Amino acid sequence: MNPAQNSELRAQRVTPFFLIKIFLISAFCVLSSELATQAARVEIRNGQFYVDGNPFYVVGVGYNSLRPHQRPGVSYAETNRRWVDMDFRRIKAAHFNTLRTWDALSPEELALAKKYGLMVLQGIWLDPHQDFADPHNQDICVSQVETIARQSKDSDNLLGYLVMTEPTLEAVQEAGVEETLRFFRRLKRSIQAIDPRPVSMDSWLPIAFLDHTIWDFVTFNTFAFAPRSINYSLGYPGYNRWLVDRFAPDRPFIVGETGGYAVSKSSWSLYGGSGGLNEYDQSLRDLESLRGPVEGHASGAVLVSWIDSWHYPRVSDTHEDEPWSWDGLLGIATDSKKDMEGIPRQIYADVTRYNQMIVLEPKANHLYNAGDSIPIQVYTAENVANVDYSLNGGEWQTLEGSGSGGWHGFFRLPRTAKHRQRLTLRASDGIHVELERKQVSFVTAVPIEQVSVGLLEADKKTGVLRCRVQVTDDRHRPIAQRKVYFGFFFPSGWRETQGVQLTDAQGEATLSCSILPEDRDHFLFVAAGTDSPDRVRAGDMRLFELGR
Repeated sequence: MNPAQNSELRAQRVTPFFLIKIFLISAFCVLSSELATQAARVEIRNGQFYVDGNPFYVVGVGYNSLRPHQRPGVSYAETNRRWVDMDFRRIKAAHFNTLRTWDALSPEELALAKKYGLMVLQGIWLDPHQDFADPHNQDICVSQVETIARQSKDSDNLLGYLVMTEPTLEAVQEAGVEETLRFFRRLKRSIQAIDPRPVSMDSWLPIAFLDHTIWDFVTFNTFAFAPRSINYSLGYPGYNRWLVDRFAPDRPFIVGETGGYAVSKSSWSLYGGSGGLNEYDQSLRDLESLRGPVEGHASGAVLVSWIDSWHYPRVSDTHEDEPWSWDGLLGIATDSKKDMEGIPRQIYADVTRYNQMIVLEPKANHLYNAGDSIPIQVYTAENVANVDYSLNGGEWQTLEGSGSGGWHGFFRLPRTAKHRQRLTLRASDGIHVELERKQVSFVTAVPIEQVSVGLLEADKKTGVLRCRVQVTDDRHRPIAQRKVYFGFFFPSGWRETQGVQLTDAQGEATLSCSILPEDRDHFLFVAAGTDSPDRVRAGDMRLFELGR
């Protein structure tokens, strides 16, 4: 066959069906490439999030668009579109970089978030009380997460998915641990068969006995006011550090909810929360709550909540005197039209300043060796053009920036340095106007202390639970006459007690629980902590399974 005949034959084979086939293959390749590009914006490497190739610290706010008289589970997309756009503009102006939702944003809302440069932790609301072992329930949940994954997969500003919020201890126990984990694995597989981006579950301390390694990143809701006994013993940073060490040594750990302080008249209710505050104290405590995850080695935190939640903890047409209903950065005190947009509280202005510069390293109240190169790592807002630092009032030096909000460097302490040291950092804009200044106080050349919680024992006559704790220095020598702050927390019924004991000559103290265990109690947390002379908190916590 000569070349001319061969060319003619090839031309005859190019049929309309052949052209359609080529078109479909090309379209599939383009679509696959687009999905891969969207997923590739978000990576998890070296135990942290990366976005567009740069380390990403989650500076998040809990977002729900519902206004007074609106109820969860009903779409208000068109009604709320103007409010949502305004919310996202204000959130960006406060230098947050991430929205965390409890129910999924629509594709249109995801596009609005992208318009303002906001990443999204896409919450998927599933009933946390349901029977996790029921096949029918499982099928419904799988269908729900698959629908949301299909709706969300084309949006490239998704940081990841959060399935369910705080599964109840009772639901996990009734379904059984293995069946619960099997259900969670199925949900994760179902999402990632459609969208390969990271998936987590929004967890909390009562179910800390579950295996969390099935998730791409670990998310726990932690508050500085609850459980009271755990915060009393470990301190809020220590509480977060215990969770990081236990569940996320090799992956990102996100505090899915923190802050939560409220300006309600009531200081407390059966639904929890912490209210009775004025706006100044609300702001002070919310900001301190944001520092706890940093000191606790988290990869980011979410401040709750963006606006007052009239629908939580129970649906109501009035703004009830419940702390959780008055914890917004924006207040919606009444249902009048002028209040619907939300009135910024003091915390909004204060967190806007705080978010301009977050110092990740060195960490406050941590111990660093004088002979080591000590890292500096800072995360800033987009309006920051320069970051300088000064050690103990010395000469100012400039940090190197990545161009995407990350700044880094190293410093060394003098070999004679001891005890408390102070690093001052300042952020400035492009014309060197100072925007924010922060100080980090840390220690060096002091003994490392360790707290160890021993085994749990029950008095055979009274049933009182007791536990030995020991405090030692870096050479394993006992530390006598040291105050030990301790707490016992039964997650069933949220019952807890706390106290303080002095160590004896062997550095030991016996902790006694003033609450007797009940038949429903399967787990008990025992926490203990102590402050060194340099005000560095050391602590330990153990989770005991009762009846074994």
